[in-house]
Amino acid sequence: MSTPESPEQNANTPTEAGQSGLAFWYLQYWPAILVGVLLSMAIMGMGGPQVPAFLIWLPPFLALVFLLIAVIAAPRPKKHHEAPWDRREREAAERLNLGAVPQESAEAPEAAEAAAPVEAVAEAQPAVEMVAGDVDVLVLWGSETGTAQGLAEMTENRLKEAGKTARAVSMGQVKLEQLPGFNKVLILTSTWGDGEPPSNGIDLWEAFQKKTVDMSKTGFSVLALGDTAYPEFCKCGKDFDGFLEKMGAKRIYPRVDCDLNYEANYEKWYTGVQQALG
Repeated sequence: MSTPESPEQNANTPTEAGQSGLAFWYLQYWPAILVGVLLSMAIMGMGGPQVPAFLIWLPPFLALVFLLIAVIAAPRPKKHHEAPWDRREREAAERLNLGAVPQESAEAPEAAEAAAPVEAVAEAQPAVEMVAGDVDVLVLWGSETGTAQGLAEMTENRLKEAGKTARAVSMGQVKLEQLPGFNKVLILTSTWGDGEPPSNGIDLWEAFQKKTVDMSKTGFSVLALGDTAYPEFCKCGKDFDGFLEKMGAKRIYPRVDCDLNYEANYEKWYTGVQQALG
């Protein structure tokens, strides 16, 4: 990704239809407000000083009450929240639809196979066969749009230049049971939706919540990517940081949370991690 990765969330601004409905909602209160104002003007114009003060101020007070009710009770558009498993099922269905062979292509299966979408091929993400002793540092990335992946691969290359044996791997290609065998694990992940993991990190994220493994011999550090404009800032990175600590892993460098301008924080995190690795 060429731009900073941030949590992708559904827009919560009303559509044109929603705005017109909201306007209608307010309009139904204006007759009562208008009557209150006119009645107040009539009382003040005809009553003179003999009219009790509370009768003069009662109509505008009621008009204000109606206005407050209109503001408070007005329907507000709700942001759609899509659970990780719902999104995964939807994406799978979309891939199947994209991968369907058109009728006119049925006579040429070779051409149809060549035109199959990349997503349909990449979805499988087979588990990576790794022997823990083969690498000094396992760099796991969770990315929806590519920034975390790019940073993970850059981290791998920089660690190799520093004399370490490192490997950057998608979260979707490892199993939780593989992690305890690694001496050092680095996690770089973005946050998606309302604090959810990116698509390739859902399985590992869920496994951490359902299973328990002994990672007391593993050191780790987390770089979390997010956007402070959203309430669940870097929640996925915070989740993985907490998961690893709960499994007994030792933090070699504190988690660093990155906003949209992540470059300086990434350098700070990488420098700290490299020094900790020795």
